[in-house]
Amino acid sequence: MSAREERLAANEDLFRHVNERIAELTDKWSGELDLVCECADSQCTQRIVLTLEEYEQLRQHPHRFAVLPGHEIPDVEDVVDRNHRFLIVEKHIETHAQMEESDPRS
Repeated sequence: MSAREERLAANEDLFRHVNERIAELTDKWSGELDLVCECADSQCTQRIVLTLEEYEQLRQHPHRFAVLPGHEIPDVEDVVDRNHRFLIVEKHIETHAQMEESDPRS
């Protein structure tokens, strides 16, 4: 994996950890989570709203991240699902081992 790919993966991993903490602290009765975009841009502070069900489905796959439309990076990830609020991207196979090691649910 290139240094660029490692940096991008580290940024996404950071946002995933932030979102895990948000999910832990959120009132589960509302049914929605106000999360941070999990894109690779370390300067991104934009928000994404996912339902609890959407978030749990996303987290079943350690190589997938929720990003805002336009925040995907085609040379390191593929869009595997989309709706009007967010995209689900999956990292290319080269980054899978690093993602699994750093997944907060592993």
